[in-house]
Amino acid sequence: METRANYILIGAFSAATVVAAFLFLVWLTGFEGDAELQTYDVIFDGSVAGLSEGGDVRYNGIKVGEVTKIALGADPRLVNVRINVDGRTPVKVDSQARLEFQGITGVAFIEITGGTPTSALLEAEGDNDYPIIIADRSAVQQLITSAPLILTAANDLLVRVDRLLGENEGQLSATVRDVETVTGTIASNHEEIDQIVKNLARASEQIAEITEKMNGAVGEIEQAAGSYGALAEDARVLVAETRPALEQLSNSSVPEVDRLLRDTRRMIGSVDRLVVELERNPTEFLLGNEPAEYGN
Repeated sequence: METRANYILIGAFSAATVVAAFLFLVWLTGFEGDAELQTYDVIFDGSVAGLSEGGDVRYNGIKVGEVTKIALGADPRLVNVRINVDGRTPVKVDSQARLEFQGITGVAFIEITGGTPTSALLEAEGDNDYPIIIADRSAVQQLITSAPLILTAANDLLVRVDRLLGENEGQLSATVRDVETVTGTIASNHEEIDQIVKNLARASEQIAEITEKMNGAVGEIEQAAGSYGALAEDARVLVAETRPALEQLSNSSVPEVDRLLRDTRRMIGSVDRLVVELERNPTEFLLGNEPAEYGN
């Protein structure tokens, strides 16, 4: 009886271990027995290297399905990848798919990005059995596609650089020697260079002082200009105030001055004639026209 009881315990433990392992695998794979799957065809233009059947399909980074088939399309440049995803995944008409890579292992998966909330769900059209998603090129795909062109361009550049260096080797050597000469000259005359730098620093300080003084002089000039402007304004006001009086004085005095000048001219004329007569014949001028008779 004891041996039989041990067998029963061993069998129960084994069965429990198998059930636990099965449940763990179900949890690990995210399997849901009653989940409805939706099939889509994803069309890639170019290589899908790294992607294999059973690969992950993610929606905004969340695993929602897997790759079930990879085949060439009617156009040999295109690759048709069939995927099954959780039927509750909101794949919209403006959703986008692209090939991405996980970490540094190079394991590829399909990443689907959600569309706008108001967009309609993607459905099959025409004679297509499943809805079709046109995949975008990912950065990695673009890099893989353009890698040969980049390598070719880099190789051409290296060839040109090597040719250029070979053709100008002598000039480059001379340039290096000149640089070494200049460096040696600077090293041997560092004291003079230090003195020049100090002189430049002192000159800069003196220029700063002169500039400050000039700024003060400019301020004084501006102040004097302001005072002159005020004085000119005062003179203008004074002239404006005295102009009517000056005009009145001029209008009333000019006729009197004219008469005075005319009388003065007549008086001067008379005096001139008197002087002439006096010089010509003073006796006749003083005693008259008849001379004195003596002895009569």
